[in-house]
Amino acid sequence: MTLNDLANLGQVIGALAVVISLIYVALQIRQNTNAVRSATAQTVHEHFAKWYHLVAADDELAQIVAKGLRDYGSLSEKERVRFVATFMAFLSYTQNAFLKWREGLLASPLWMGWELVIMNLVCAPGGKTFWKERAYMFGDEFRRYIENDVMKREPHPDAKPMGAFSIAQAQSN
Repeated sequence: MTLNDLANLGQVIGALAVVISLIYVALQIRQNTNAVRSATAQTVHEHFAKWYHLVAADDELAQIVAKGLRDYGSLSEKERVRFVATFMAFLSYTQNAFLKWREGLLASPLWMGWELVIMNLVCAPGGKTFWKERAYMFGDEFRRYIENDVMKREPHPDAKPMGAFSIAQAQSN
């Protein structure tokens, strides 16, 4: 074997090592991406679960939420403060989940489930009023999505925001 043959063999071995290294890096990136997606989904669900728990754990707040979703204008000043704080938290979580979904970090089936919850809340009579008053506080892309997509859909006939009342019945009154 000549020196030239050994050099060629070394180049082939080096090229194979580079290809193997690239395959390894690709696998590591894929695993990392899956881990990021999993962590994102977990965080989104934890935020929504904490929000639901906040409302469920406080009878007075639960009544304010139901009242505000029916008729936002009927809330007293104190009730309005609590309602606004509660729903701004929910919508902040929602905007974050929306952005993660748009970035491909939240699977569409997971987002679609939360989207139905969002629709139930912003399509309720009081939710619509609240959104009109507070929408300016959110990013353009999220705001357009809520207004031009979510709020234009027909809610499911059995839709009940927070389980409190039927949107269909509230809209017919």
